[in-house]
Amino acid sequence: MFHRIYPTPFTRLNEAWNPLGVVYSNEQDPYCDPLITGKANGHWSGNPRSDFYNNIAIDIVTETAFNYPTPYFSEKSIRPLLYKRMFVLVAPVGQLEMLKHHGYKTFSPFINEEYDNIADPFDRMTHIIAEIERLCSMPLDKIKKAMLQYKDILEHNYIHVKTQKSRDLKNVAMLLGVNV
Repeated sequence: MFHRIYPTPFTRLNEAWNPLGVVYSNEQDPYCDPLITGKANGHWSGNPRSDFYNNIAIDIVTETAFNYPTPYFSEKSIRPLLYKRMFVLVAPVGQLEMLKHHGYKTFSPFINEEYDNIADPFDRMTHIIAEIERLCSMPLDKIKKAMLQYKDILEHNYIHVKTQKSRDLKNVAMLLGVNV
């Protein structure tokens, strides 16, 4: 019998993310946690276009901070744009408005986006949950039709996020006085 060695405090908590109860360690490799060992786990095989986005139509994006004084971009908000998916943002107040300000388009009226204007975090979360429940109760055919209806917006957002990187690089180079 061997004992697991947990090199940092709270490593054992990561086992809570293992719904099948599979133990990834053995006598030869006692450091079971993939986050520590760097070995791929079952959730992410290193392929950014995983099957996950092939099986969803509407992404529920949960930002790092929900009750934050200002909206901000992270990879979480950008991900559905890159994968051409509609989305609901569980994010700070004004996040959708900030996306629109930067040239992205959203999916109103199909997705009720009133939650983005609610400053009180409890009320905002209540509205977000109600909208998610409404979307989950829709027949799949209706969601498929909406995706076809909004395909131009999905394509616009995809192209916009792909070109944003080169625009940002040019703006930084211009500020620094460097030719790119």
